[in-house]
Amino acid sequence: MNIYPDYDVVNDALQRSECEQDAAEQHGQLCAVLSLLDSITLEQWLDIALPKGEKGDALLAETRSILAEIYEQTVQTIDAEDFDFQLLLPDDDAVLSQRLQAISHWCQGFLMGITHAGITDIDKLAANLPEIVRDFVEISRADRFELGDSEEDEASFLEISEFVRMGTLLFRVEFKHFVRKQTKTDAEQKH
Repeated sequence: MNIYPDYDVVNDALQRSECEQDAAEQHGQLCAVLSLLDSITLEQWLDIALPKGEKGDALLAETRSILAEIYEQTVQTIDAEDFDFQLLLPDDDAVLSQRLQAISHWCQGFLMGITHAGITDIDKLAANLPEIVRDFVEISRADRFELGDSEEDEASFLEISEFVRMGTLLFRVEFKHFVRKQTKTDAEQKH
């Protein structure tokens, strides 16, 4: 069950609003920013996600509404104990090459979000965080792979997408732990 607006609807709205990123990139970037920044409001996210438009621009207003729904669903599910969080990707009935390109773009967006949040040296992050980022870098190159529509290729894609989904959740949890530990260490050094 997809919790987000239809992937193609989101992409169409982004293109009409002259946004350079597709739906997957936008969602990847949102997830990184939500994981790394203490808090980010919907308006702050929309300022990052969309080009500036004129007040009253109906196409931009529609896109803002769609992205607002994605933002709300992501905020609600990314910390949910039932692991309802999902990646915004094309439906399972889309051709595998389109889904592979989308997961690649999702990871590219996540990497852009890390940069946007001010992380410039991933090796300064603790625990598994640098490894997760490196894995996402590799997956961001996945759109270069040749896949057919075999059951084996489909299984490989599902494995990759689940890895990215769980890697995102792990990244968020471990980064929060890293920040708490760093804050405690900084406080102890001041005394």
